[in-house]
Amino acid sequence: MFSLKQIIHRVSQHGHRHLSYVERARLLEKIKTDDTFCSSQLESAQFLLYNKGQPLLRKGSGPGDHKPVWVDYAECEGLNPSVGSSSVALGVNSEGMPRFATMLGSHVDPLEVEMRKSSKFTDLRVGLFLVGDEVAHTLSKGWSLLMWDRKNKFCSSCGLPLVRSVAGAGSKCSACTSVFYPTTSPVGIVSIGDPETDKLLLIRQPRYPKGMFSCIAGFLDVGETLEDCVRREVAEEVGMEVESVQYKCSQHWPFPAGSLMIGCHAVATPGQLPDPCMVELEEARWFSREQVREAVERIDNNPRLRVGRNNDPDEIFVAPKGAVAHSLVTDWLRNS
Repeated sequence: MFSLKQIIHRVSQHGHRHLSYVERARLLEKIKTDDTFCSSQLESAQFLLYNKGQPLLRKGSGPGDHKPVWVDYAECEGLNPSVGSSSVALGVNSEGMPRFATMLGSHVDPLEVEMRKSSKFTDLRVGLFLVGDEVAHTLSKGWSLLMWDRKNKFCSSCGLPLVRSVAGAGSKCSACTSVFYPTTSPVGIVSIGDPETDKLLLIRQPRYPKGMFSCIAGFLDVGETLEDCVRREVAEEVGMEVESVQYKCSQHWPFPAGSLMIGCHAVATPGQLPDPCMVELEEARWFSREQVREAVERIDNNPRLRVGRNNDPDEIFVAPKGAVAHSLVTDWLRNS
Protein backbone atom coordinates (compact mmCIF):
# COMPACT_ATOMS: atom_id res chain seq x y z
CA MET A 1 0.00 0.00 0.00
CA PHE A 2 1.28 3.46 -0.92
CA SER A 3 1.87 6.14 1.71
CA LEU A 4 -0.03 9.41 1.45
CA LYS A 5 3.09 11.12 0.08
CA GLN A 6 3.44 8.44 -2.60
CA ILE A 7 -0.26 8.70 -3.49
CA ILE A 8 0.03 12.45 -3.99
CA HIS A 9 3.19 11.97 -6.09
CA ARG A 10 1.51 9.36 -8.31
CA VAL A 11 -1.45 11.61 -9.00
CA SER A 12 0.53 14.82 -9.51
CA GLN A 13 3.41 13.39 -11.57
CA HIS A 14 1.78 10.65 -13.56
CA GLY A 15 -1.75 11.90 -14.07
CA HIS A 16 -4.93 10.35 -12.81
CA ARG A 17 -4.94 6.58 -12.50
CA HIS A 18 -6.92 3.97 -10.60
CA LEU A 19 -6.70 4.34 -6.83
CA SER A 20 -7.83 1.88 -4.20
CA TYR A 21 -10.50 2.79 -1.67
CA VAL A 22 -7.86 3.28 1.04
CA GLU A 23 -5.80 5.57 -1.20
CA ARG A 24 -8.87 7.63 -2.08
CA ALA A 25 -9.89 7.90 1.59
CA ARG A 26 -6.44 9.13 2.61
CA LEU A 27 -6.33 11.64 -0.22
CA LEU A 28 -9.76 13.00 0.72
CA GLU A 29 -8.68 13.36 4.36
CA LYS A 30 -5.67 15.38 3.21
CA ILE A 31 -7.97 17.63 1.16
CA LYS A 32 -10.30 18.14 4.13
CA THR A 33 -7.60 18.93 6.69
CA ASP A 34 -4.86 20.74 4.74
CA ASP A 35 -6.01 24.08 3.30
CA THR A 36 -2.86 24.58 1.22
CA PHE A 37 -3.14 21.16 -0.35
CA CYS A 38 -6.88 21.56 -0.93
CA SER A 39 -6.31 24.87 -2.72
CA SER A 40 -3.73 23.21 -4.96
CA GLN A 41 -6.28 20.57 -6.00
CA LEU A 42 -9.10 22.91 -7.02
CA GLU A 43 -7.94 23.67 -10.56
CA SER A 44 -7.83 19.97 -11.46
CA ALA A 45 -11.10 19.12 -9.71
CA GLN A 46 -14.62 18.50 -10.96
CA PHE A 47 -17.63 20.39 -9.59
CA LEU A 48 -21.29 19.51 -9.15
CA LEU A 49 -23.58 22.53 -9.44
CA TYR A 50 -26.63 23.20 -7.26
CA ASN A 51 -29.22 25.85 -8.02
CA LYS A 52 -31.47 26.58 -5.04
CA GLY A 53 -31.04 23.04 -3.75
CA GLN A 54 -31.39 21.42 -7.15
CA PRO A 55 -28.38 19.42 -8.45
CA LEU A 56 -27.58 19.44 -12.16
CA LEU A 57 -28.48 16.00 -13.54
CA ARG A 58 -28.54 14.46 -17.01
CA LYS A 59 -31.21 11.94 -17.91
CA GLY A 60 -29.98 8.39 -18.38
CA SER A 61 -31.14 5.58 -20.61
CA GLY A 62 -33.56 4.07 -18.10
CA PRO A 63 -35.26 4.49 -14.70
CA GLY A 64 -32.83 5.26 -11.90
CA ASP A 65 -30.03 6.00 -14.37
CA HIS A 66 -29.71 9.79 -14.15
CA LYS A 67 -26.14 11.06 -13.75
CA PRO A 68 -24.64 14.17 -12.16
CA VAL A 69 -23.07 16.68 -14.54
CA TRP A 70 -19.48 17.48 -13.56
CA VAL A 71 -18.00 20.85 -14.51
CA ASP A 72 -14.27 21.68 -14.57
CA TYR A 73 -12.75 24.54 -12.59
CA ALA A 74 -12.26 26.93 -15.51
CA GLU A 75 -15.92 26.73 -16.52
CA CYS A 76 -17.08 26.76 -12.92
CA GLU A 77 -15.33 30.08 -12.25
CA GLY A 78 -17.66 31.71 -14.75
CA LEU A 79 -20.70 30.10 -13.12
CA ASN A 80 -19.64 30.87 -9.55
CA PRO A 81 -16.83 33.45 -9.11
CA SER A 82 -16.36 32.39 -5.47
CA VAL A 83 -15.93 28.71 -6.36
CA GLY A 84 -12.48 28.62 -4.73
CA SER A 85 -13.78 29.76 -1.34
CA SER A 86 -17.36 28.46 -1.18
CA SER A 87 -17.22 24.90 -2.52
CA VAL A 88 -17.32 21.77 -0.36
CA ALA A 89 -15.32 18.57 -0.82
CA LEU A 90 -17.35 15.52 -1.83
CA GLY A 91 -14.75 12.86 -2.49
CA VAL A 92 -12.08 11.52 -4.80
CA ASN A 93 -13.00 9.33 -7.76
CA SER A 94 -11.22 6.12 -8.72
CA GLU A 95 -8.83 8.04 -11.01
CA GLY A 96 -7.74 10.27 -8.14
CA MET A 97 -9.69 13.34 -9.26
CA PRO A 98 -11.11 15.47 -6.40
CA ARG A 99 -14.80 16.34 -6.59
CA PHE A 100 -16.57 19.29 -5.01
CA ALA A 101 -20.08 20.69 -4.79
CA THR A 102 -20.78 24.38 -5.36
CA MET A 103 -23.65 26.82 -5.81
CA LEU A 104 -24.63 28.37 -9.12
CA GLY A 105 -23.94 32.10 -9.03
CA SER A 106 -26.92 34.43 -8.75
CA HIS A 107 -25.84 36.23 -11.93
CA VAL A 108 -26.21 33.09 -14.07
CA ASP A 109 -29.41 32.02 -15.84
CA PRO A 110 -29.95 28.35 -14.87
CA LEU A 111 -31.88 27.72 -18.11
CA GLU A 112 -28.80 28.63 -20.13
CA VAL A 113 -26.70 26.18 -18.13
CA GLU A 114 -29.30 23.44 -18.64
CA MET A 115 -29.37 24.00 -22.39
CA ARG A 116 -25.58 24.10 -22.71
CA LYS A 117 -25.14 20.94 -20.66
CA SER A 118 -28.20 19.06 -22.01
CA SER A 119 -29.27 18.57 -18.41
CA LYS A 120 -31.65 19.86 -15.78
CA PHE A 121 -31.49 21.28 -12.27
CA THR A 122 -33.64 18.64 -10.57
CA ASP A 123 -35.57 18.84 -7.31
CA LEU A 124 -33.40 16.98 -4.80
CA ARG A 125 -36.32 15.01 -3.32
CA VAL A 126 -37.02 13.71 -6.84
CA GLY A 127 -33.42 13.37 -7.94
CA LEU A 128 -32.47 11.06 -5.07
CA PHE A 129 -34.81 8.46 -6.55
CA LEU A 130 -33.65 8.91 -10.15
CA VAL A 131 -30.05 7.87 -9.50
CA GLY A 132 -28.15 4.89 -8.11
CA ASP A 133 -27.24 4.54 -4.43
CA GLU A 134 -23.70 5.93 -4.75
CA VAL A 135 -24.84 9.02 -6.67
CA ALA A 136 -27.71 9.57 -4.22
CA HIS A 137 -25.17 9.63 -1.39
CA THR A 138 -23.12 12.22 -3.29
CA LEU A 139 -26.15 14.45 -3.96
CA SER A 140 -27.25 14.22 -0.33
CA LYS A 141 -23.78 14.93 1.03
CA GLY A 142 -23.21 17.90 -1.25
CA TRP A 143 -26.39 19.73 -0.32
CA SER A 144 -26.05 19.03 3.42
CA LEU A 145 -22.50 20.42 3.45
CA LEU A 146 -23.46 23.49 1.43
CA MET A 147 -26.36 24.19 3.78
CA TRP A 148 -24.23 23.73 6.89
CA ASP A 149 -21.69 26.18 5.48
CA ARG A 150 -24.39 28.72 4.63
CA LYS A 151 -26.06 28.56 8.06
CA ASN A 152 -22.97 28.47 10.28
CA LYS A 153 -21.15 31.78 9.88
CA PHE A 154 -20.71 32.86 13.50
CA CYS A 155 -19.23 31.31 16.63
CA SER A 156 -21.86 30.02 19.06
CA SER A 157 -19.49 30.72 21.97
CA CYS A 158 -18.49 34.35 21.38
CA GLY A 159 -20.55 35.43 18.36
CA LEU A 160 -17.63 36.46 16.15
CA PRO A 161 -17.25 35.32 12.50
CA LEU A 162 -16.08 31.81 11.71
CA VAL A 163 -13.29 30.99 9.26
CA ARG A 164 -14.16 27.92 7.20
CA SER A 165 -11.66 25.43 5.85
CA VAL A 166 -11.09 25.56 2.09
CA ALA A 167 -12.79 22.17 1.76
CA GLY A 168 -15.80 23.25 3.81
CA ALA A 169 -15.17 20.37 6.21
CA GLY A 170 -15.14 22.54 9.31
CA SER A 171 -14.80 26.08 10.68
CA LYS A 172 -12.89 27.74 13.47
CA CYS A 173 -13.60 30.95 15.34
CA SER A 174 -11.63 34.01 14.26
CA ALA A 175 -11.19 35.03 17.90
CA CYS A 176 -11.54 32.18 20.40
CA THR A 177 -10.44 28.54 20.20
CA SER A 178 -13.83 27.08 19.21
CA VAL A 179 -13.92 24.65 16.28
CA PHE A 180 -17.07 23.49 14.51
CA TYR A 181 -17.82 20.58 12.17
CA PRO A 182 -20.88 19.63 10.10
CA THR A 183 -23.38 17.72 12.19
CA THR A 184 -25.72 14.85 11.37
CA SER A 185 -28.93 14.14 13.28
CA PRO A 186 -29.62 10.42 13.93
CA VAL A 187 -33.08 9.14 13.03
CA GLY A 188 -34.47 5.70 13.88
CA ILE A 189 -36.70 4.21 11.17
CA VAL A 190 -38.34 0.83 11.68
CA SER A 191 -40.37 -1.80 9.88
CA ILE A 192 -42.62 -3.79 12.25
CA GLY A 193 -43.60 -7.38 11.57
CA ASP A 194 -46.02 -9.76 13.26
CA PRO A 195 -44.73 -13.35 12.81
CA GLU A 196 -48.04 -14.84 14.00
CA THR A 197 -50.07 -13.24 11.20
CA ASP A 198 -47.22 -12.79 8.71
CA LYS A 199 -48.09 -9.12 8.30
CA LEU A 200 -46.16 -5.86 8.14
CA LEU A 201 -47.23 -2.60 9.78
CA LEU A 202 -46.99 0.54 7.63
CA ILE A 203 -48.08 4.08 8.34
CA ARG A 204 -49.31 7.02 6.34
CA GLN A 205 -48.60 10.68 7.09
CA PRO A 206 -50.83 13.47 5.74
CA ARG A 207 -47.96 14.94 3.70
CA TYR A 208 -47.44 11.71 1.73
CA PRO A 209 -48.72 11.57 -1.86
CA LYS A 210 -51.97 9.65 -2.28
CA GLY A 211 -51.50 5.90 -1.92
CA MET A 212 -48.10 5.98 -0.22
CA PHE A 213 -47.38 4.13 3.03
CA SER A 214 -44.03 3.91 4.77
CA CYS A 215 -42.24 3.03 8.02
CA ILE A 216 -42.31 4.73 11.41
CA ALA A 217 -39.39 7.12 11.94
CA GLY A 218 -38.26 9.75 14.43
CA PHE A 219 -35.23 11.62 15.73
CA LEU A 220 -33.25 10.21 18.65
CA ASP A 221 -33.73 12.13 21.87
CA VAL A 222 -30.70 13.10 23.94
CA GLY A 223 -29.60 10.14 26.08
CA GLU A 224 -31.46 7.52 24.03
CA THR A 225 -30.05 4.41 22.43
CA LEU A 226 -31.29 3.47 18.98
CA GLU A 227 -33.42 0.73 20.54
CA ASP A 228 -34.96 3.23 22.97
CA CYS A 229 -35.78 5.59 20.13
CA VAL A 230 -37.50 2.91 18.06
CA ARG A 231 -39.58 1.63 20.97
CA ARG A 232 -40.63 5.16 21.94
CA GLU A 233 -41.55 6.18 18.37
CA VAL A 234 -43.63 3.03 17.90
CA ALA A 235 -45.43 3.67 21.20
CA GLU A 236 -46.04 7.33 20.38
CA GLU A 237 -47.17 6.92 16.80
CA VAL A 238 -49.19 3.68 16.82
CA GLY A 239 -49.66 2.84 20.53
CA MET A 240 -47.88 -0.52 20.28
CA GLU A 241 -44.98 -2.35 21.90
CA VAL A 242 -42.20 -4.25 20.17
CA GLU A 243 -40.21 -7.16 21.58
CA SER A 244 -36.99 -6.88 19.60
CA VAL A 245 -35.12 -4.33 17.52
CA GLN A 246 -32.49 -5.39 15.00
CA TYR A 247 -30.31 -3.08 12.91
CA LYS A 248 -30.61 -3.54 9.13
CA CYS A 249 -29.11 -0.63 7.18
CA SER A 250 -28.47 3.12 7.17
CA GLN A 251 -28.53 6.09 4.82
CA HIS A 252 -27.65 9.76 4.91
CA TRP A 253 -30.64 11.99 4.17
CA PRO A 254 -30.31 15.72 3.42
CA PHE A 255 -33.62 16.77 4.96
CA PRO A 256 -34.29 18.78 6.98
CA ALA A 257 -30.61 19.68 7.33
CA GLY A 258 -28.68 16.42 7.26
CA SER A 259 -29.81 13.22 8.99
CA LEU A 260 -28.53 9.67 9.37
CA MET A 261 -31.46 7.31 8.80
CA ILE A 262 -30.78 4.16 10.84
CA GLY A 263 -33.01 1.37 9.58
CA CYS A 264 -34.21 -1.40 11.92
CA HIS A 265 -36.70 -4.23 11.95
CA ALA A 266 -38.79 -4.91 15.04
CA VAL A 267 -41.19 -7.68 16.06
CA ALA A 268 -44.51 -6.58 17.52
CA THR A 269 -45.83 -8.06 20.74
CA PRO A 270 -48.58 -10.47 19.57
CA GLY A 271 -52.23 -9.50 19.39
CA GLN A 272 -51.89 -5.74 19.01
CA LEU A 273 -53.89 -3.43 16.79
CA PRO A 274 -52.45 -0.04 15.81
CA ASP A 275 -53.91 3.00 17.57
CA PRO A 276 -52.45 5.81 15.42
CA CYS A 277 -51.68 9.22 16.83
CA MET A 278 -53.87 11.35 14.58
CA VAL A 279 -51.73 14.44 15.21
CA GLU A 280 -48.88 12.87 13.28
CA LEU A 281 -50.50 10.11 11.23
CA GLU A 282 -53.41 9.75 8.88
CA GLU A 283 -53.49 5.95 9.08
CA ALA A 284 -51.63 2.87 10.35
CA ARG A 285 -52.44 -0.54 8.98
CA TRP A 286 -51.31 -4.17 8.93
CA PHE A 287 -50.57 -5.42 5.39
CA SER A 288 -50.43 -9.03 4.20
CA ARG A 289 -47.35 -10.32 2.42
CA GLU A 290 -49.14 -10.24 -0.93
CA GLN A 291 -50.30 -6.66 -0.36
CA VAL A 292 -46.75 -5.58 0.48
CA ARG A 293 -45.38 -7.34 -2.59
CA GLU A 294 -47.90 -5.55 -4.81
CA ALA A 295 -47.04 -2.20 -3.22
CA VAL A 296 -43.33 -2.75 -3.88
CA GLU A 297 -43.93 -3.80 -7.49
CA ARG A 298 -46.09 -0.74 -8.05
CA ILE A 299 -43.39 1.73 -6.99
CA ASP A 300 -40.60 -0.22 -8.71
CA ASN A 301 -42.52 0.02 -11.98
CA ASN A 302 -43.26 3.72 -11.55
CA PRO A 303 -40.93 5.60 -9.12
CA ARG A 304 -42.64 8.90 -9.98
CA LEU A 305 -45.62 7.85 -7.89
CA ARG A 306 -43.56 9.27 -5.02
CA VAL A 307 -44.12 12.79 -6.32
CA GLY A 308 -47.46 12.20 -8.06
CA ARG A 309 -50.36 14.55 -7.50
CA ASN A 310 -53.06 12.56 -9.24
CA ASN A 311 -52.41 9.14 -7.71
CA ASP A 312 -55.24 6.71 -7.03
CA PRO A 313 -55.43 6.52 -3.19
CA ASP A 314 -56.46 2.86 -3.46
CA GLU A 315 -53.30 1.96 -5.40
CA ILE A 316 -50.99 1.43 -2.41
CA PHE A 317 -47.23 1.82 -2.84
CA VAL A 318 -44.19 2.24 -0.59
CA ALA A 319 -41.14 4.53 -0.68
CA PRO A 320 -39.08 4.03 -3.87
CA LYS A 321 -35.67 2.45 -4.31
CA GLY A 322 -32.99 4.61 -2.77
CA ALA A 323 -34.96 5.15 0.44
CA VAL A 324 -34.22 3.23 3.63
CA ALA A 325 -37.93 2.43 3.97
CA HIS A 326 -37.83 0.57 0.63
CA SER A 327 -34.84 -1.46 1.82
CA LEU A 328 -36.58 -2.35 5.08
CA VAL A 329 -39.81 -3.40 3.38
CA THR A 330 -38.08 -5.51 0.74
CA ASP A 331 -35.83 -7.08 3.40
CA TRP A 332 -38.97 -8.15 5.31
CA LEU A 333 -40.37 -9.69 2.11
CA ARG A 334 -37.19 -11.67 1.50
CA ASN A 335 -36.29 -12.80 4.99
CA SER A 336 -39.34 -12.94 7.26
